[in-house]
Amino acid sequence: MTDHVGPQRPWRRRRRAWSVWSTVVDVEVRAEELDDTRADEAFAAAVDLTHEVDRLFSPFRPDSWVSRLRSGEATEPELPESVRDVLARCRSAQEISGGAFDPWSAGGRFDPCGYVKGWAADRLVDLVVEAGFPNVCVNAGGDVACRGHAGRGYPWRVGLRHPYQRSRVMRVVRSAECAVATSGTYERGHHIHGAATHRKSSGVVSATVVGPDAGLADALATGLVAAGAYGMRSVQRLPGWSAYLVTADRAQFTGPAFE
Repeated sequence: MTDHVGPQRPWRRRRRAWSVWSTVVDVEVRAEELDDTRADEAFAAAVDLTHEVDRLFSPFRPDSWVSRLRSGEATEPELPESVRDVLARCRSAQEISGGAFDPWSAGGRFDPCGYVKGWAADRLVDLVVEAGFPNVCVNAGGDVACRGHAGRGYPWRVGLRHPYQRSRVMRVVRSAECAVATSGTYERGHHIHGAATHRKSSGVVSATVVGPDAGLADALATGLVAAGAYGMRSVQRLPGWSAYLVTADRAQFTGPAFE
C-alpha cells in the first residue's frame, strides 16, 4: 500500500558566508523547520572556529603555533593537541600520496595550508551537526564538506567549475556525506607543495578529489597538481575515493563519483 502525501514543501535554508584565510567560507543548513536563533548561534560558533584555526595554523601570522614551530620558538611536544594532530595527519597524507603532497617541501619548514583548510571544513560540519543541524554543507574556499541532505530524498550536489570558463560546470558530484576538494595552479598555485614541484611541471590545471575525509582530500588534490597523472595511483588505492584531473588539453578521472 502506498500513501499519497501530496506535494512536498521545499526545505528551509539558512546560510552564512565570511572572509578568513584569504578566502571565503560558506556554511549552509537546510531542514523542513529551522530555528533561526539556533542557526545564528551555530554560525557564530563556526566563525569563531575559523578564526581559531587561523590563530593556530597560519604560517603568515608570527604568533601562530605553526609559525612558532617553524622559527624554533616551539617544539613539537609543546604544541596544542589539535596542531599535533594535524602534524600527524599531514605525515600520513604525505605517505598515502607517495610524497606528492609534502608540506615540508618549502625550505623544509612545515606549511599545513594544503591540508588544514579541508580538515577545518570537516570540523565545521561536526560543529554545526552537534548544534542540531544534521543537513549542512560547508565550502571553505573550494574545499567542500557535506552531511545529510539538501532536501527530502535529495543529496547535496557539488559542481566542479571549469578552470578557465568559470561559469561552466564540468561535472556534478552527488552525495549525502562526502568531501570534495579542488586544487589548481590557476588560482592557488602558491599553496601547491609537493615533491614533484621541484621537477618539470606536471601540466595539471585543476585536480579534484572526492572522499569521506576533507583534509585528506585537500592534501591529495594538492599532491595531484604537483605530481600529475602519476599521482592518480594514490587515489586508486583508496576504496571508494575518486579523482578528476584537468590538463590544458584533456580530463581524466577515476573512482565511483565520476562513473
